[in-house]
Amino acid sequence: MRFWRLNDVSAWRRRSLLLLCVLLTLALFRPHLTLPNRVYDWYFVVDITQSMNVADYQSGGKSLSRLQMAKQSIRQSLSALPCGSRVALGMFTERNTVNVVEPVEVCSHFAALDQTIASMDWRMAWAADSFIAHGLYNALEHAPQLGKQMRVMFFTDGQQSPPANPKYMPAYAGKPGAVQGYVIGMGRPTLSKIPKLDEKNAIAGYWDQEEVQRFGNFGMAETLSVLAMEQGQHDRNSGQGPGSELLSNAHLSALDEKNLQRLSTETGLQYARLEHSAQSSHWATGLGMTAWRWADTDLRPWLAVVACLLWLVYVTLTFAGSPWFSWLSRVQLPFWPARGRQIEK
Repeated sequence: MRFWRLNDVSAWRRRSLLLLCVLLTLALFRPHLTLPNRVYDWYFVVDITQSMNVADYQSGGKSLSRLQMAKQSIRQSLSALPCGSRVALGMFTERNTVNVVEPVEVCSHFAALDQTIASMDWRMAWAADSFIAHGLYNALEHAPQLGKQMRVMFFTDGQQSPPANPKYMPAYAGKPGAVQGYVIGMGRPTLSKIPKLDEKNAIAGYWDQEEVQRFGNFGMAETLSVLAMEQGQHDRNSGQGPGSELLSNAHLSALDEKNLQRLSTETGLQYARLEHSAQSSHWATGLGMTAWRWADTDLRPWLAVVACLLWLVYVTLTFAGSPWFSWLSRVQLPFWPARGRQIEK
């Protein structure tokens, strides 16, 4: 029985070319099929407080604010998510996270999601305060209500405004790790001025220390004994009382990595610092964030793999009679029979 016959080369070459044309034609019709698929469910939450307007990012030679970088990162993550994935959107300010978009399938609603993210603005904030812990805990409470496998990606610089005494920070009441996801640190660790923006998003000035101290007293007071109050009376009258150190730079903003790392440890979330917008796409599609579900699957990538293999077969058979192929046959590679060799049964 012959295993290799040279007169079969032309026939196999024609067959491979025909199959290749059939696959390419099928791909034009965008074939889809419902199959078990690896998808991702994400609840993207953006801090829209005024410290997020600090422009300490660079992209293409232009300065970008933390809020702009967060939105750019989420929009790139949407493009990286496979069809069948679901996305919900939220915004944080003061003590609460508000869910602005319920979970929707990412491919069918891509344009609407992208437009919603692009329109997120600091002027949508309903209060000027920023209690990060409350907002993060609130987002984690929402996640199970939005979906059993919903993950949270919370974008914030971590700045508490007005500054709070660490002794009075709330404790996380949920189970650490029950909701997976990331706390994303925005901005640089160096202090920057917080801009005041007008209705056209132009800088109209910067917050100063006196303005912040007018309302920056929440959670700063210490509970002291009578003796301690008498001993510290002079210090309090001179403006050096409890909390003054925390308020001294409250008009400036920097990435509060220590605060965010503490919150990530308490909640079981992972902490990551955002350096460039493409990073969030890798985090959003990580293996640990996968949710398996029957989903509408695009078959074109599978057709492309088979088409590439057929093209390789066609090219190989086309040059089967060339000098270099004859030389390759004489090398007698283990996976390719020598030219003209016959194996008789």
